Amino acid sequence: MESSAERILVIDVSSTSIKVALITKELTIDDAVNFKLKIYNENQEGFAKSIDMKDLWDKVKLGIKTVISKSKGKKIEIIGISSCAQRIATVFLDDKGNVIYGGPNADMRGIDSAYIIEDAFPDNSLFEITAHTPPILFCLARILWFREEKEELYNKISKVLMLDDWLTFKLTDVYVSDHTTAVGSQIYDVKRLNWSSEIIDTFDLDPYFFPDLVTSGTIIGDLKTELNKKLGISQKAIPVVKTGGDTQAMLLGMSVMNEGDIGISLGTTTPIHLVMNEPIIDKSCNFWTTVHCIKNKWLLEANVGVTGYVYDWFKNNFLKLISNNPDELMEEYLDETEPGSLSTFAYLGPEMMNINEQASIKRGAFIFQPPLMINEEFPGIKHFSRSLMENIAFGIKENLNALEKYGNGLFRVYCAGGMSKSDKFCQLISNVINKKLMTPSIKDSSFIGVAINTLKGLGLIKNINSLMEKFLNLNTIKPEMDISRKYSEIFMNWKFYKNKVDDM
Repeated sequence: MESSAERILVIDVSSTSIKVALITKELTIDDAVNFKLKIYNENQEGFAKSIDMKDLWDKVKLGIKTVISKSKGKKIEIIGISSCAQRIATVFLDDKGNVIYGGPNADMRGIDSAYIIEDAFPDNSLFEITAHTPPILFCLARILWFREEKEELYNKISKVLMLDDWLTFKLTDVYVSDHTTAVGSQIYDVKRLNWSSEIIDTFDLDPYFFPDLVTSGTIIGDLKTELNKKLGISQKAIPVVKTGGDTQAMLLGMSVMNEGDIGISLGTTTPIHLVMNEPIIDKSCNFWTTVHCIKNKWLLEANVGVTGYVYDWFKNNFLKLISNNPDELMEEYLDETEPGSLSTFAYLGPEMMNINEQASIKRGAFIFQPPLMINEEFPGIKHFSRSLMENIAFGIKENLNALEKYGNGLFRVYCAGGMSKSDKFCQLISNVINKKLMTPSIKDSSFIGVAINTLKGLGLIKNINSLMEKFLNLNTIKPEMDISRKYSEIFMNWKFYKNKVDDM
């Protein structure tokens, strides 16, 4: 593929931000903008959360107009548009396409209706169909909550969409979903790759709520003509391609697509996925089975929990008091400290995935040696900083080890996302897990995964592997064996104290 003025327009709505970019056919980012996603609490407890959907759409349009205006002198041609979005996020529409409700992946209003689901599907029988739990997180519980608590609004529901489905609807006026997003609804049969008629019938839901399903990389229509002028696009008949879940797009963008590949997605949370050729259901009902955006590939998912969120909290409340560039300061601290941080351990959330404890609130803690006169060196802010990064890496190690039990033994580990922009942190992860870690040159790999899906949908690539080998530029980080051996013992100490912290 030769360089040209042809571009792919990509929209990415994550847990915290709205990003729009122009991507070249050579998988590089031409221009990009980033806005904050506005989420608000509906109640004092904070369980019920909503997305400001008008603000979201206004920012998407502004983002498109901004990147288009930046490229005016380049005479670009947009050959396709696609999007990805945070999984689990749900949107209800009325019969005119107006939003009744838009909720993020953090909306847990379903806590008040989960008992209805548990009564109807006891003994993990729902997990056998959907491979997702607990009910409080998902679309099914939210629908039932509206039927129980907001009957007037429930009666107005005409379509139930996932967030990426709503984005493509706004672009095309076409109601459609894809497997990577539908699987996060808890109304989807992960083995049959379709909406579950058993679940729909059990709860007497209107089957027309749920749109037709397509595979990722399918052209679903053209950009609405009335949007062209509003968005500053002079072209007509621009195809829109369905991509779906942001995590699956991120995995594709870091080359995680073959059996045995493991992808670490360092975002607000850190899901870890193992690629499988068949939908293996975790017998312990802990790890989720989901659908990849590559045909005939499934994913077994663990989640380390809040990682980027904890890192941002620490930066904003501690490091920003010291430096205007807290990320750079963290890099300095990683340079200046040794593994183990003077026996300072952090317990701030990242840990082994345990679905049964998802709703429990644990204590956050730092454990360290107090400043006694017999000590030659006391732990300071740089040691607490390193211990936080080690906490995240230890959580990754726990979940990675658990997923490996389900694979074929030939594992290749990849990593992308915001925190992977730190080479020192990637090296720390490689040392802790004692494995090679492959990272793409473009860490915002959701953009790249969406672009690949779009090129596939447009019929412009025949072999994804060849495209990736040519343009993806993977960097391999090797574990430093002496440090990895040290971390093996440090990790065991961290686990020992973690059990005590968990009992507090």
